[in-house]
Amino acid sequence: MAAGVALGESQLQRIIRDLHDAVVELTKEYRENGEPITDDSPNLHKFSYKLEYLLQFDQKEKTTFLGTRKDYWDYFGDCLAKIKGANDGIRFVKSIPELKTSLGKGRAFIRYSLVHQRLADTLQQCLMNQRVTSDWYYTRSPLLKSHLSVDIISHLYELNEVQFDVASRGHDLDSSWPTFARRTLGMPNSPGHMWKPPSRSSSI
Repeated sequence: MAAGVALGESQLQRIIRDLHDAVVELTKEYRENGEPITDDSPNLHKFSYKLEYLLQFDQKEKTTFLGTRKDYWDYFGDCLAKIKGANDGIRFVKSIPELKTSLGKGRAFIRYSLVHQRLADTLQQCLMNQRVTSDWYYTRSPLLKSHLSVDIISHLYELNEVQFDVASRGHDLDSSWPTFARRTLGMPNSPGHMWKPPSRSSSI
C-alpha cells in the first residue's frame, strides 16, 4: 500500500513540475510577443489540462439533487460564496446561460480568474478553508498536502505577470478546453490588437 501512495505522490510532483514548466513558457511567450496569451497557445492548453488534473485528483464524488455530477466549480463556489469581493467570478459564470455542466462552469471560472489575474489568490483563499477542502477531497489530493499545494499556489502567482485574452463565453467549455482563439470576422489582425486589459480587482 505504501508503494501505491508513493507512486501517487511522485506522479503528482511530476504533474506539478509540468504545470510549472507551462507557467514558465507562458511567461516567456508573453514577454517575447508583447501580446496577451490566447487560446492559440499550446502552452495554455498544457497549463489548463495540468491544472484541471490537479483540481480533480482524488476529488470526492458528489452529485446534485437531480443526480448531476458536481466538479471543482462547486468546490470553488462552496469556498467563495460568502467571501466579499472574492465571488465576482462566481457571479459572472452563473450569468452565462450556455454553460450546462459543472465542469464547463469551472473552466469558465478559471479563464475569468486568469484574465483578472486572480487565479492564485482565489485558490489560496479556498485552501485556507480546510473544512470545505476536506469535505471535497480525499487525503491523496495535492490540495490537502501542504508541501504540494504551496508549490501549486506559488506557480500560479507567477502568472500574475502575464496578460490573458481568453473569453469565458462563446466556447463549448462543457465538452472541452478551446484549442484556438475565436477570430472576429473581417479582422485579419490578432485579437491582441483589440484587447483591453480588465480593471484589476484588488487582490484578496
